[in-house]
Amino acid sequence: MKTKQLLILGAIFIVLAIVVLLFENPFGQSEYEKKVETATPLFPNFNKERVTKIEIVANGETTTLLKQDNNWVVASMDNYPADSEGVTELLSKVAEFKNTQRVSNNPEKQAEFEVDRTGVEAKLMDANGTLLAHLFVGKTTPGFLSSYVRVADANDVYIAQGYLQSVFDKDTRTWKDRTIFDFNKGIVTQLNISSPEETVELRLDADGTWQMLKPVASAVKQDEVDSLLTTFSGLDTDDFGGMTDDLGEYGLDTPQSTISAVHNDGTTATLHIGKEEDGKLYVKRDDKETVFRLFKSNVDRLIKKSDTLKAEEPPATAETE
Repeated sequence: MKTKQLLILGAIFIVLAIVVLLFENPFGQSEYEKKVETATPLFPNFNKERVTKIEIVANGETTTLLKQDNNWVVASMDNYPADSEGVTELLSKVAEFKNTQRVSNNPEKQAEFEVDRTGVEAKLMDANGTLLAHLFVGKTTPGFLSSYVRVADANDVYIAQGYLQSVFDKDTRTWKDRTIFDFNKGIVTQLNISSPEETVELRLDADGTWQMLKPVASAVKQDEVDSLLTTFSGLDTDDFGGMTDDLGEYGLDTPQSTISAVHNDGTTATLHIGKEEDGKLYVKRDDKETVFRLFKSNVDRLIKKSDTLKAEEPPATAETE
């Protein structure tokens, strides 16, 4: 009898022990959890709001970003407006870097992780030129979900989340703001599209419905017009063509096509399309000097033909006697 009771009590004890192991975690946090909880920033006194200058060295080239009147410009590219979202992301990443996972403190291994001159070097400074953060961003980890980073005056190499080289080095895409147009498509009341084949004119009627006036009067596919407006109102460039007084070089002295959106305040957003080169067409806003480049497929999303926009005619009904 006693043996049976002991077996029952033993079984109960084992079950309770398993429950405790599963739910109470009596042995405490894992080593990684402890590191996460006790981790400190790589730049403890870093304040991204104080940063007014960023220098990035990648592939032997230096890019300088400056904050002027609360707007970022690419100082190394004639003070062209910078990719503000990209700058914000970079600053946020630097503020988030922590010493959670160290992988090495051997200076001889820095080249292996590309956290030396073979990687991307970044210096972040305030208005007085004081260095707020100086670091090297290396290659991605084997899992491609994180990257190696190192504070410039230390040997410790850490793992940080994200594919960071693309955050710090824009490469051929550059740090320039890629926006061509950014307006509310809801304020557009008229669209004019001219191409070598025809001129298309669309207007919004009193009921808020788009109608075609040229080349023929017709109802139009509202979703096609809406898609066109979505593309046009938030248009980003695929590449930069440069700035020049000789528009003939880009085929923009006599544009092959043009699209204009008339806003409800009378202002107009106009884009001229020039010649094609290497699969991209040169384009230019009517009111700006910068020449952009768009893939032909993106131009085709703007220069719509009337046959594409026209609504299908309802089927004719048979006359009955």
